[in-house]
Amino acid sequence: MPKSHRILAVAVTFSALCYASSAAFAGELSEPRDLKDNQCKDVMILSGEDREIAIAFAHGYMLGKRNTTRYVPEALGEATDKFMDYCLDNPKDNALAAFEKFTK
Repeated sequence: MPKSHRILAVAVTFSALCYASSAAFAGELSEPRDLKDNQCKDVMILSGEDREIAIAFAHGYMLGKRNTTRYVPEALGEATDKFMDYCLDNPKDNALAAFEKFTK
């Protein structure tokens, strides 16, 4: 299955989104977290599936922010690739701000 399809499968699964909000960004599960507090390196250091879930969560967040459920799978895959390349080069940048650059 292509990478973009795997990410989308996770993005539309509510349980994966719930998991991402608590486990993908390691920390105390009972304490509130804010997506705006994560740096690129926080996402990039996650292992395979956890990183995919975190990125899928970010895609879902961006769709919600735009008040839409419509998406183009290829465009999400391209945005993910650009985000990951950017974060590898800029680990201290804010992850959500970087993600927004590539998902407009």
